Amino acid sequence: MSDCDRCIGTAHVCARNVPIFASLNEAGLAVVNSLIRSLSYEKGELLFSPGDVGTHLYIVRSGRVKLYDISPEGRQQIIRILSQGDFFGELTLFQHTKQFCYAETMEPSGVCQLRQSDFKELLQQEPKVALALLEAMSARLSQAESFISDLTLKTVEERLISWLLMKAQTGARLGNEVEITLELGREELAQFLGTTIETVSRRLNSLQADGILTLYGHRTLVLHNVEELEGMLHS
Repeated sequence: MSDCDRCIGTAHVCARNVPIFASLNEAGLAVVNSLIRSLSYEKGELLFSPGDVGTHLYIVRSGRVKLYDISPEGRQQIIRILSQGDFFGELTLFQHTKQFCYAETMEPSGVCQLRQSDFKELLQQEPKVALALLEAMSARLSQAESFISDLTLKTVEERLISWLLMKAQTGARLGNEVEITLELGREELAQFLGTTIETVSRRLNSLQADGILTLYGHRTLVLHNVEELEGMLHS
């Protein structure tokens, strides 16, 4: 981890790219800029662990960060993957609780930190930021409820199909087909879906054998018929 001073003196890239700060004018962005500490991390560095006291709001400036927990058997369960503009660590700022999971960089990443006291004062001064934060946290709660439902009620194949359909929404349309670039490797995808890498590979190969998709290496695939995939989920 190292300090980064590339953004000093400008409207901070963290503030500009975070939806909860979108309502701020240049003066407001300058205030956030003055409060933020910008850090750089190598791949695999921990930002916090379960039991750590929450003291900052974290904002991903570049790269990717994963939030995860580890089962008593040692299996890693990814909770959320964050990229540029995403924030995390907000729950401990309001509940005075300790961190419940690990936060680890998945690649070289830039992360900005905003102290608890500064963030609370900012919310008091900028009601629009407080409202945007509430909206973002509500969306995350909805996603968390859906995520828990998937883990407990759906099979591994159904969870994989749900994930593919979600990725298809932002994929590249090629007529009736959709090209998807996978930001997760097989192991990371398995950890996100709550299964093993072998199971993920078998399910993907099975979908390819059935003509549902075509795999191109480990990072790209093409869905040939999204409606057919949706039908598999709801049949």
